[in-house]
Amino acid sequence: MNLFATADRNQTTRLKRLSMALTIYGICLIAGSGVIYTDLVAIDGVAFAWLSVVTMGVQGGLYAAIRSGFSTRFNDPSLTMVQMMYGVAIVSYILTIVMPEARGAVLNGYVLILLFGIFQLNSTQYLLMAISCIASYAAVILFQAMDPPDNFNLKIETFQWIVISIICLSFTSIGSYMRSIREGLKDSRVGLVSSHKEITRQRDELQSAHKELQDALRQLGELAVRDDLTGLFNRRQFGETLSTQIAVAQTTGSPFGILLVDIDHFKAINDTYGHLSGDEILRSFSHIAMKCLRKTDFIARFGGEEFVILLPNTEKSDLLECAERVRSYIGSLTFDGISDGLNITVSLGASHYLMGESSETLLDRVDVALYSAKDLGRDQVVYQA
Repeated sequence: MNLFATADRNQTTRLKRLSMALTIYGICLIAGSGVIYTDLVAIDGVAFAWLSVVTMGVQGGLYAAIRSGFSTRFNDPSLTMVQMMYGVAIVSYILTIVMPEARGAVLNGYVLILLFGIFQLNSTQYLLMAISCIASYAAVILFQAMDPPDNFNLKIETFQWIVISIICLSFTSIGSYMRSIREGLKDSRVGLVSSHKEITRQRDELQSAHKELQDALRQLGELAVRDDLTGLFNRRQFGETLSTQIAVAQTTGSPFGILLVDIDHFKAINDTYGHLSGDEILRSFSHIAMKCLRKTDFIARFGGEEFVILLPNTEKSDLLECAERVRSYIGSLTFDGISDGLNITVSLGASHYLMGESSETLLDRVDVALYSAKDLGRDQVVYQA
């Protein structure tokens, strides 16, 4: 017997939509189990196990209600709102049992929930779901602010709440628009012969709206983690990555290094050639990742003319070799468009993470190394143990 096919085409469609939700829950269960087994992120295993059991029970109940035809007694026979509200509850609960630095990834669950209802909910229902996501995360923040866990940062949590609120509210308007187009397509099928041109136009609008949705999601994600000028990751994203890398190092004992890169005499360049020329020089640092780093390395704009590079699983000799590679690459660049033969140099501070220290202490040591490089004449690397 096919579990997701019946003689009723509408019921089969509802069961197939449910199968999508079951697939997503299955993937999340496997991924969550892997995270707990590898200790990649600290999660209460007992709480996760109970959550998995409850989820299987709820999904089994939804399947029985749809399969038996009981759900046809309701305005929404596919029980989409019930499924989505339960999803919001799960994501909100998981946010309370994971480390604060891992919440940025878990928040994507709200986006996934809103995607699930994009062709089923009307504008009022969609707005209700968006508000539920926003209010649920606000409740999580307020709850934990009363008794903050380790690494809890109210400013970061508030910023993430603002970003997810923008995304959820954007989905409200986009989702309503796409539903109206879908309903228009249904009406158009009645007069298919005479309305072929209209259907084609609406299909193109649907594809365009889908592309706009993808672009909006990408732009919102990039806005939160990227530096506008260079396209590199920003300081906030570096802070989250560094916190995660410290957690990994404390668990596995694997070494990682930090490079702090500063452009020598950058103020003089700005004063002489103007800020637009300075911006051109800053943008050239976006090529460092491809020219000098491994795929596992991480580079971000730290602020002004400073850049920071994180190198996982890196011993001292490899760290210094990478630093020299960056210094030589930058020194080889010429900016003839600004002035014939113009080139720049950089000073670099380098250090390794010491077990048990905070991210602030590590960055302070790298900063001391950088200023030592400048005091010794610039255009060189100084390692601070």
